[in-house]
Amino acid sequence: MRVAILESIIMPAGHEVEFDRLIINELKRQGHEPVLMVPEGFTFKVAYGVEVLYLAGGPVVTYAGASRWKKPFLSILREKRRRGWFNSAARLIKEHRCDAIIIPTATYRYVKALLDTELKHAQVPVHLIFHGIGKGENERFIKQAERAHQYDNIYLDVITLRDDMLRSDLPRVRAVAPPVFTPSTGETPTFSTHKPLRIGFFGQFRKEKNIIPLLEAFKMATFTGPVKLLVQGATAKLEDGELFENIAKEYNDVDTIEFLHANLIGSDWDRALLSVDAILMPYGAERYRYHWSAMLYTAIGFYKPSLMSPEINPEVLAHYRIGESLDISSVDTIRKGLETFVNQMIEHPEVYEEGLKKANEDYSHRQLITSILKS
Repeated sequence: MRVAILESIIMPAGHEVEFDRLIINELKRQGHEPVLMVPEGFTFKVAYGVEVLYLAGGPVVTYAGASRWKKPFLSILREKRRRGWFNSAARLIKEHRCDAIIIPTATYRYVKALLDTELKHAQVPVHLIFHGIGKGENERFIKQAERAHQYDNIYLDVITLRDDMLRSDLPRVRAVAPPVFTPSTGETPTFSTHKPLRIGFFGQFRKEKNIIPLLEAFKMATFTGPVKLLVQGATAKLEDGELFENIAKEYNDVDTIEFLHANLIGSDWDRALLSVDAILMPYGAERYRYHWSAMLYTAIGFYKPSLMSPEINPEVLAHYRIGESLDISSVDTIRKGLETFVNQMIEHPEVYEEGLKKANEDYSHRQLITSILKS
C-alpha cells in the first residue's frame, strides 16, 4: 500500500518526531510505501527518507513567542489553514494514487475541520490517531465522532489502554495499543546495568513536572552502591527554560547529579537514554491516566525499568513487572521509593527483565500499524 502521513506539527524535539519516525519505518518493514504530506515551508528535524508532498493552504501556524492578544487570531488562522491542508490532501491522494492516509496526532478539532473539507469524501481510508482522550475531552470527541459516523472511510484510532470512548454504535472509533519507542538506528537494546548505577529523568520539562522533591529525596537517600542521576530537560517555553537553569544552579554542588538542558533528537536522544540503567517518572498529573505516556513507552522500548507515579498508565504495571510505583506525596515517600527501587536495581535488576521483554512484544510497532490499517 502507498500510505500518506499528513504531518502539520512542528516541534523542536520530542515524541511527535519519534512517532512519525516509527510509523514510517514500520510501514517500510511491512512492505508499504510511506509518503509524507506537509504544509509548505515545513521544517524537518530528522531525515525520514521518503517522498515528500507539499500541501497548499499556507505554512504551519505556531504560537511560539506570540503575545496573549495575538493567540486568538492565530487560532482562527490555524483552523483555516488546517482546512486548506485537508482539501489539498484530498487532491494529492488522487494525483499520487495513495491507498490510505494517516494523520498521526489528532484532536477533536481535526475531525471538525476534516468534515468541512473534501477529505471526508476520499475514496481511501482516513485514519486520525488520537493519543488518548482526557476526562474532560470525551464529550467533544464523541460529538465529532457521531458526525463522522456517516462517512465509512473515516477511522478515529485512539491510542489508549482504556475503553471510555468506545461505543458499539460507533464501530470506526477504535482503541489501539500504544507502541514502544526504540532507538532511531533500528537496533534492539539489551537489558544491562552499569557501576555506578545510572538513573535518568528525561523529556519535555514543564512546571508540572516538579523535580525539586525528587532532587531533595535523591540527596537524602541511602543506597547500597554508588548511584548517578542525570536530569535532562527539553523546554519549549522561556519560563520553563529559566526555571530549569535555576534548578541546575541550585544543585550545582551535588556531584552525583548531572543536568542537561537540551532538545535531544535522533542519535543524541538514543545515546542519552542508553547511557542510563533506569528511568524516573515522578509526574503527578491526573491526565496521565487517560493519555498514554510516551516516556513510559520509551523506557519499555529501551529496556529500562521505571520508577513512576501511580497515575502513569497504571494498567501497564498491573500486567508487566517493568518497574515500581512511586508515592510522590512527600519528599520522604519519594526517598523511600527511590531507595527500594534503586537498591533492587543494584542487587537484583534481573527481576524486571522478563516483564520488559513481554511488554515489548505486546506493544510492538508491527502491532500498531497492523491495528491502524485494518479496516
